[in-house]
Formats: sequence, structure tokens, C-alpha cells
Amino acid sequence: MYEFAIVVLLGIGTFKVVDMLNEYVDLSKIQSLLTIGLGALVAWALQFSLFAQWGIGVRSEMAGYVGTGLMLAAAGYATPQVFEHVAEILGHRKETTVVRAA
Repeated sequence: MYEFAIVVLLGIGTFKVVDMLNEYVDLSKIQSLLTIGLGALVAWALQFSLFAQWGIGVRSEMAGYVGTGLMLAAAGYATPQVFEHVAEILGHRKETTVVRAA
């Protein structure tokens, strides 16, 4: 459970850093690749691999970091989308009125 929270929070941070850089420099063509690369770099710098945490063997340690970076990028993209969807649902509650027969 803690690993999931770490991935989501690091993913949001990684996604927002790339998003902030995109405001200053046009990175629209390489934004996805940059997010995955930055996610892998963050995973490597923190020596955090989901595969190692869960005891799943991978061919190399770097492949574990790249896979974790891919998951960080996906979580960073998906989490704000989920929050927007939930906010949209909660923001447009339907009023139900009961019509009684006379």
C-alpha cells in the first residue's frame, strides 16, 4: 500500500515538473518521453524500484528503474484525470424530486 502512495505522489510531482517546464519551453512533442525519462531518473536517484519492493525479479536493475519510471509517468498523468472526473461528478449532482400521485 505504501508503494502505491509513493508511486502516485512521485508521479504527480514528476508530471507537474515537466508540465511547468512546458510552460517555459515548448516540449509538446517530447513531453511524454520526457516524463517517462524523468520518472526513471527519479526512481534511479531514489533507488526505488517497485519490482524490488514487491520481490519481482527483472533482468537488470536499470530495467526495474525504467519500469518504475513508466509507472510514475502513468500515475502522474492518470491521477489528475481521475480527480477531475470525480469533481465533475460531484459538482453536477442531480436533484431528484418525487412526484406523488393525487
